[in-house]
Amino acid sequence: MSKPTLSEQEWSHFFDIDDLERNRPTELIIEADEEERADLSRRFVVEGMKSVTANLTLQKTAGIIHVKGRFTTLVTQKCVVSTDDFDTELSESVEGWFADKESTVSFAVAKKERDVVKHQAEVQILDEKDDPEPIIEGRIDLGELVAQHISLAIPSYPHKEGVKFEVGDEDIQLDAKSPLRKNPFEALKDWKEER
Repeated sequence: MSKPTLSEQEWSHFFDIDDLERNRPTELIIEADEEERADLSRRFVVEGMKSVTANLTLQKTAGIIHVKGRFTTLVTQKCVVSTDDFDTELSESVEGWFADKESTVSFAVAKKERDVVKHQAEVQILDEKDDPEPIIEGRIDLGELVAQHISLAIPSYPHKEGVKFEVGDEDIQLDAKSPLRKNPFEALKDWKEER
């Protein structure tokens, strides 16, 4: 089996884990440049990204690196109602765990692998902290970690503030004389009487 290698993503910000001191947090701010934001826009299928910044804290404890912090981004999307472009500011938390899989295996991972070998019907899905991402070539990609969190935060059906559908089911008021009948089977009653 070949060893995994780090590959460039749309926004890669590699951090060398040798720069971390054990049990001492390291704080840093990372920011995507114009070209990286354009690449992320294509990846997330949005009109544009005017800014992408993350404030992160990294801490190394017992062979595991815990990354936490917050990202802020200004995303331009197309409104699904009016098709106008509009900006949405997103700010959410980021969290991830990394470990050297060759030198450290958590008890939870070892137990899960044992259960798979025993062909158990149900295999428990582990929390990310119990099954951390691999450290590859002594580095972790903080940009990709943040990008994954951004992808989950972008609204799937963006609505520009104040815009709504002109007429929707909730706007139709039915009365007894309305051609739109309340009971969909009411039309069958008339058909039966005609026969």
